[in-house]
Amino acid sequence: MMDRVLVLAGGFATRLRPLSYTRPKPLFPILDKPVIDWIIEGVKDIAPTIISARYLAQMIREHVARKWNDLATVIEETKPLGDGGAVAYVADVLGLSGPILVVNGDVFTDIDYSAIVDFHKKRGGVATIAFVEVSPENVSKYGIAIVDESMRLRRFVEKPKEPPQGSRLANAGVYVLEPEAIRAIPRRRGEVKIAKDLIPALLEKYDIYVYKHEGIWHDIGTPADYLEANFAALRKWGKAVEIDGAEIIPPVYIADNVEIGEGASVGPYAVLGSGVKIGKHSRIKNSVLMRSVTVEPGSYISGSVVGEESYIGRWTRIVDAVIADGVYVKDEVKVGRNAAIGPNREVVEDVEDGVTLP
Repeated sequence: MMDRVLVLAGGFATRLRPLSYTRPKPLFPILDKPVIDWIIEGVKDIAPTIISARYLAQMIREHVARKWNDLATVIEETKPLGDGGAVAYVADVLGLSGPILVVNGDVFTDIDYSAIVDFHKKRGGVATIAFVEVSPENVSKYGIAIVDESMRLRRFVEKPKEPPQGSRLANAGVYVLEPEAIRAIPRRRGEVKIAKDLIPALLEKYDIYVYKHEGIWHDIGTPADYLEANFAALRKWGKAVEIDGAEIIPPVYIADNVEIGEGASVGPYAVLGSGVKIGKHSRIKNSVLMRSVTVEPGSYISGSVVGEESYIGRWTRIVDAVIADGVYVKDEVKVGRNAAIGPNREVVEDVEDGVTLP
């Protein structure tokens, strides 16, 4: 039924810095698997997948070619287009004439993409948009839908200060668009947004329906959001693990080729990527350690993200901090709360709370 699946992956991920200096958002791992892989696995039986990329597009291209071969291809945006502009650009370049499924490439979700396609087919509107219910204090971050009893979209309010008409249905960044909707996207210079430039115009002439998703949904826009996305995945897929000589407190995810020393304690809410090494009597909890991180004995890491191939020395203390790829932290160094360390840095002195080392 769908002509293509289009994954939007052109964002700069500025709020994820310094982690995003060395990887685009779709390659951030959730339980040691990049977000883009979760998405492609979910849509691969629906239609051929096109990924629209810009920032660090070559990294995405190489990963997709290596992992997915002919199931997905990458088109590189030549300039910032916005999500609507990217849809129009890909549709025009490929000459698409049928409906498409559009998925934001920076969202981690367990949505059933086939279910939203089926819902769209039954309702018969020009577009279907997935929404999730968010807390009242978070409605100002999203576009909020007001619907009727048939789940037809009546109004769409972008980032309101409080729930409009009591609605807390937030745009989940998954769309099914008929050709009429694609043709209605403005072709102009500058960025074109689906929420601002397309949905209001469609509402004047067509029916749009809302598909409510009630499972996992996280926009990994900040390090805190990224951690919570991993924790949500742990709550659903985390398993009890036993390792001789170590204390493992579920939920945890421990990838292949991980070494955990005697007397170490891991969890709850710990994700250890492939090749991670945890030294004796270290303590890791509420944290994500990406691939090939080394933690020497006696260290304490809590509430933190540690990037690939970083080295954490003996008796270090890292709490509520972000450490990018390839960082060397010397023995006995303390990294303070809300501190951030950029990639490929050597840290030989304590880092105070809130300090950023780019």
